[in-house]
Amino acid sequence: RNKQLQSDLDLPEQLQDFWYPVAFSSQLKDGAMVTMELFGKPWVLFRDAQGLPSCVKDACAHRACPLSLGSVVDGCIQCPYHGWQYDGSGNCTKMPSTAFCKGITVSTLPVSESEGFVWVWPGRSVPEHNVPQHVTRPPDGFTVHAELILEVPVEHGLLLENLLDLAHAPFTHTSTFAKGWPVPDVVKFNAARMLGGNWEPYPIDMAFEPPCMVLSTIGLAQPGKIERGARAASCKNHLHQLHVCLPAGPGRTRLLYRMSMDFLQWTKAVPGIQAFWAHIAKQVMGEDLVLVAGQQDRMLRGADVWANPVAYDKLGVRYRRWRNSVAAGSSAERAQAEAELRPMSAGELFHVPDDGCQLGEVCDVGDLQP
Repeated sequence: RNKQLQSDLDLPEQLQDFWYPVAFSSQLKDGAMVTMELFGKPWVLFRDAQGLPSCVKDACAHRACPLSLGSVVDGCIQCPYHGWQYDGSGNCTKMPSTAFCKGITVSTLPVSESEGFVWVWPGRSVPEHNVPQHVTRPPDGFTVHAELILEVPVEHGLLLENLLDLAHAPFTHTSTFAKGWPVPDVVKFNAARMLGGNWEPYPIDMAFEPPCMVLSTIGLAQPGKIERGARAASCKNHLHQLHVCLPAGPGRTRLLYRMSMDFLQWTKAVPGIQAFWAHIAKQVMGEDLVLVAGQQDRMLRGADVWANPVAYDKLGVRYRRWRNSVAAGSSAERAQAEAELRPMSAGELFHVPDDGCQLGEVCDVGDLQP
């Protein structure tokens, strides 16, 4: 069995050395707080006196009361227990009813704001690079129609592998978007043809972006209106999705979802449209969570979810190889794994060479057998 593909439920420390988009900028208004867990530690976001985002540990240095239960006063976060205040750098600036003690601080994380997200760096080391650019930004011509945050009781790697799996849709999402979809046959292409297939009824392009993001663009067209083998770009209308799967802690994920479209822009102003999209997203995710939670339970009992990979597991395999290379601390393996992280169409995911593929082989991903 290939150890490179073996999943686990641990959160290796090496995964902390990345920038993580942890909140939508639209959430973090002046005077507001956003709480979150990241790698098992509680944090709270707020804006300082200059309006810049800050991230401090969600525990007062005095008696460990959650600061998020308090309020933001003049750009400082105030503990609800005894009124101690902290600025965006984590320094205590006020201690009512007692002599002020210098040097009292709470832990902080490096913070940046870009492309409509607040990003933090949870690693112990100083950030080696700036926030990735053009990763979370909607494509040109697209308008954001929905932003949603869900807390889900599954490990973030298992959820990422689920989101990178197209083959489950006609079996899992029978009550939501895939109702009535046909089960796709194996898609075969001649070697001379470009690998860009159409998984009816819609062409889909999908990619994993380190450390925890799945981006997908769905081309929308009426069945029979596009040629077989077309990519999403050949369609007139498109829906773009961004899923951010934050490792909240062991067996817990904070999911940030953003949906954008390049058509029907007027619907953004329809009253209640955000609630509508949130309802749909929760329904779809609910169908997935039943399965992923079941996988997690079986893994805790010793099961191996990568015992027999097949052709359409390509993206999940590439994510798992990348994650395991990060955990191993091998820069060479990580560079090789990251070189394989490119967008793929549904046709590529279902593509099987003319000579076929044996159970346990992941075609077009290289020799993964020991």
